Amino acid sequence: MNIHLCKGDETLEQALEYINEHDKEGRKYTFDKEKDRCYIGDEAFATAPCIINYKNNYWALHYAE
Repeated sequence: MNIHLCKGDETLEQALEYINEHDKEGRKYTFDKEKDRCYIGDEAFATAPCIINYKNNYWALHYAE
């Protein structure tokens, strides 16, 4: 699992763009702002291939199809 920590005024959309541009294996990710919010210790957090930490809130990314 990778965790991306948002920097300063970086938005969730900018974080996703950065992750998609810099994935070492060329994978692309996506998420839904409402449905994919998760919490430390829940199943979505534990099984996500990548997490965005935005102001101490977490979003579980999943592979784009």
